[in-house]
Amino acid sequence: MIEALYIGTLLPLFFLIMVIKGEYRRLIVFFTWGLTSTILVYFINIFIDTYIIPDETLLLSQIIPVMEEGIKFLPLLIFMRKNKSTSRYNIVRYAMAVGIGFSILENYLYLTITTSNGISDSLFFIVTRSLTACVLHGSMTALVGYAIQVMMDYEFISLPLLAGMFILSSTIHSIYNLSGLTESLQVLGIIIPVFLFFVQHYLFNIFGRKRVSGGLRRK
Repeated sequence: MIEALYIGTLLPLFFLIMVIKGEYRRLIVFFTWGLTSTILVYFINIFIDTYIIPDETLLLSQIIPVMEEGIKFLPLLIFMRKNKSTSRYNIVRYAMAVGIGFSILENYLYLTITTSNGISDSLFFIVTRSLTACVLHGSMTALVGYAIQVMMDYEFISLPLLAGMFILSSTIHSIYNLSGLTESLQVLGIIIPVFLFFVQHYLFNIFGRKRVSGGLRRK
């Protein structure tokens, strides 16, 4: 079923990409990669469940976070071939779009499996899960995007910086997943992603908009 939802969403987005240009087109393209990366992770998980069958806690708290964060940030590496970006923090916003796109299909898949008693009995869980997963995936991919943005702004390449941000995003993602498996830690699954999102929104998005606005006025 998730494959049908993916195709049904991808085709309209394809036509939207054709009719818009500039930064908006790039945002939709990266958002579309987020949807696509969900499908890739979905089939990899099927393979793991079928042929490897690891411990469930190990799979959810360690293997999946590393795999998801690794697949999500792959298209951001194309920026490392360019000398400079068009506006400050635009790479971070593209990364955020990837993560949010990923969360949409993941939430659909997860919620259709876990909410079997109807929406009225599961509404709070649906809202909480959708909110936290969305900001978690967006914020974690944005961390890696920030590392790439810094390298592009100052025109240097640092694999330790990139690897460090990837490890940090995977670790926070792991804590989020682990909190969902531990009843006493579930409140962390709400606090951590929401806090990170608002911090990133202030530091990256607002500052980036100010710089873009200033550039437009100068033109």
